[in-house]
Amino acid sequence: MSNRQAHPSSAVDENTQMVPLFATPNFAEAEVITDLFDAEDIAYIANQAAPPQFMVSAGDPSETQIAVAETQAIAARALLQQAIDDDAIPGDGNFIETET
Repeated sequence: MSNRQAHPSSAVDENTQMVPLFATPNFAEAEVITDLFDAEDIAYIANQAAPPQFMVSAGDPSETQIAVAETQAIAARALLQQAIDDDAIPGDGNFIETET
């Protein structure tokens, strides 16, 4: 992964499981999402896939994937959905469905 940004939260510790939540090809959208998570104290990791010659992860190489603390996933999803509904973010990305 060529770019990895992590933000801890006061609500989680180092043993917290991170779960994939959202993927977007829009860099600006990813920045707004991580700003929202910062403001709401939601722990996240944002990974931008590496260029094809250095591919080390699955997915579109131009896509940023954002994972959040498992304990905050429901709140994070609701926050993102509200931001999309309010046109605060473009909604170019999509939620990553995980098996629970």
